[in-house]
Amino acid sequence: MSDAAVIPADKAQESEERHERPREDEGRPGAYETILFERVDGVAWVTLNRPERLNATTERMHHELLDVFARVADDGTTRALVLTGAGDRAFCIGSDLGFLSEVLAGEEADTELFAAYLERLNRVVFALERLPMPTIAMVQAKARASGFEMVMACDLVLIADEAKIGDVHTPYGHMPGAGATHRTVRKMGLQPAMELLMTGRWLSAAEAVEKGVALRAVPRAHLRAETAALAATLAGMPGDCLRHLKAAVMGGLGGTVEEAVAVETREYLALMRSSSGPVDGYREGQRERATRRGASS
Repeated sequence: MSDAAVIPADKAQESEERHERPREDEGRPGAYETILFERVDGVAWVTLNRPERLNATTERMHHELLDVFARVADDGTTRALVLTGAGDRAFCIGSDLGFLSEVLAGEEADTELFAAYLERLNRVVFALERLPMPTIAMVQAKARASGFEMVMACDLVLIADEAKIGDVHTPYGHMPGAGATHRTVRKMGLQPAMELLMTGRWLSAAEAVEKGVALRAVPRAHLRAETAALAATLAGMPGDCLRHLKAAVMGGLGGTVEEAVAVETREYLALMRSSSGPVDGYREGQRERATRRGASS
């Protein structure tokens, strides 16, 4: 199961809302109900915005995330994306408890309802993972269940020293359902991942860095500035270069070295043919070297 019953202390969470998809005109900043979206200097900032419910996911949130991911993927101007949560209590605690109660209300679990939920959640996580630009998870507070699974789908993770992270399904008799059984092994290695998933324990920020779940940990007070600096660096790189680089890395995962090199070669050649590829970079380098030589003579 991807989103286990939420920690008992959080049982005040409301039932999962039933809403239609966002309207076509709802891509503007501030137009969403469960997320915040803004774009600053080529960086898209997406914030899970249900802090009173620990940013627990709902059907509405799933549809809004799918909408915003589709928009930034195709807009031609977004060079990097940051995903975070509102407030200082949780990045995302998992799925809304009301929905889980609905699934488990009868004598037997409503597996048809839950299968539809898993299909939708996986579309969200895959849409995030497959974004062509670099993605950063800014984990300002605890992340578990589908929150953890979204973090694991991001390219880079910065975490607050005060935060903790983990799958945390098994203590409640559940298991991951949105890719954590694969992505956690891929990032941590088999035995560390098995231990984390099977025990359902939390990782501290320092341990998350040590085990490869996060890139680095910083004090929460400095997390946004640190994340913004990294995002700005990525957004300042030649966009086609990073897109093809990411496609090569992701496309080569899980295959043989030969298959990975074939993907790498394909993406490199595509980059060479692009309008902002190595040819322009080479010419710019030549101009800079000529300028330096002229200044030193």
